[in-house]
Amino acid sequence: MLPSHSLDLSVDQVNTPATSDSVGSPFRTLLLPNAKRLLLTTTVWSVLMALYSRIMEAQGVAAPDQYGLWVYLSGNLGGGLIVFAMSMSGWYIAARHLWLRSEAARRRYAMEGMYALLPWRVALPLLTVLCLMGSAMSYGIWAEMVARTQEWPTLREQMNLGSNLAITLLYSTGVFSIDFFRVRAHMLRIRAETAQRLHVEAQLQRLQAQMEPHMLFNTLANLHALIETHPDKAQDMLAHLIDYLRATLSASRAAVAPLRDEMARVQDYLALMKIRMGRRLHVHTNVPADLLDIAVPPMLIQPLVENAIKHGLDPLPGGGSLHITVERDHDMLKICVRDDGQGLEKAGTTPSKSGFGLQCVQARLQTCYGLNARLMLASSLTEPGQAPAPTGTVATLFLPMQMPATSGISTLFTP
Repeated sequence: MLPSHSLDLSVDQVNTPATSDSVGSPFRTLLLPNAKRLLLTTTVWSVLMALYSRIMEAQGVAAPDQYGLWVYLSGNLGGGLIVFAMSMSGWYIAARHLWLRSEAARRRYAMEGMYALLPWRVALPLLTVLCLMGSAMSYGIWAEMVARTQEWPTLREQMNLGSNLAITLLYSTGVFSIDFFRVRAHMLRIRAETAQRLHVEAQLQRLQAQMEPHMLFNTLANLHALIETHPDKAQDMLAHLIDYLRATLSASRAAVAPLRDEMARVQDYLALMKIRMGRRLHVHTNVPADLLDIAVPPMLIQPLVENAIKHGLDPLPGGGSLHITVERDHDMLKICVRDDGQGLEKAGTTPSKSGFGLQCVQARLQTCYGLNARLMLASSLTEPGQAPAPTGTVATLFLPMQMPATSGISTLFTP
């Protein structure tokens, strides 16, 4: 019922005693989640054992006298709870002492659960002694109750202290074995989920690292062209570029960001584009204030805006308009980037054949949300009640209102 590998507690693993405030409450961290789980296992196991005894009795295998289900249930459940209380209390005292003083013990507990906290050379004798003590106590209480009732004289003759101790050891081995494999399976699942989360974060960082130079090189190329023709605009563009990079640097290192920060970076980018395109670019935004605090992955909207300007509006001599709208669509966040440019076909962009920026957005949606988010590209989308536009493209993001929660490796097991 204990881990097969050895977890020796050497002197160099024991650090300066830590306070409860620095590592969390031992009662909440060690006792509550493990006691709840073991109490449930003990109760279920006691009921099953009582049912088994009653079935054997009904078939004439268990005992010549008929005692009834409630006798077996009270005996198994009462004895099991006493053994549980004794074992859990003793384990908590020893575990708390080690957990507060050893960083290695806290690390083992976070990685493997309660059965890796104490070294097996300590845990096995400790739990065995505690189970036997609890068994002796429960037998004394049970024998006193039987003696007072005088209703089952043969029951006391059939059950003595020795047989009760043997049954308790077998009973406790079953309970702790089941619990050990439950904890082990859960911690393996936690480690797998954590590895997947780290992989997703690394993939997002890689995609973001690719996307930011992509936008920067385009802007520097435009800046180079303006230096010769419009030096004043070039200076303004450089100032906006510095502001944009400063705002983006810190946010690019975060996995999520409020929508207000994402829109602020979009506005910085649009300021750069307005300097380059002048009156050829008209921007309209509609973002309700109550949606600005929703968490979204960074750098999702800016690639859509860049794609609309580069492939839709900039190739037209007269430019055009760009509309950015955000709204709540039931339990989804709907973000639309619409332009009245040359359209998907002339731009050479289709839902199945998209540029680098759109590919990054699609990859980020998949790694962050799986199948719960999507990006849609369409042509000639107009407002309700208006005639269809002959040209133009709309990119629509559908995101869950809440990002999926991820479990850290130190998550405790609370079934």
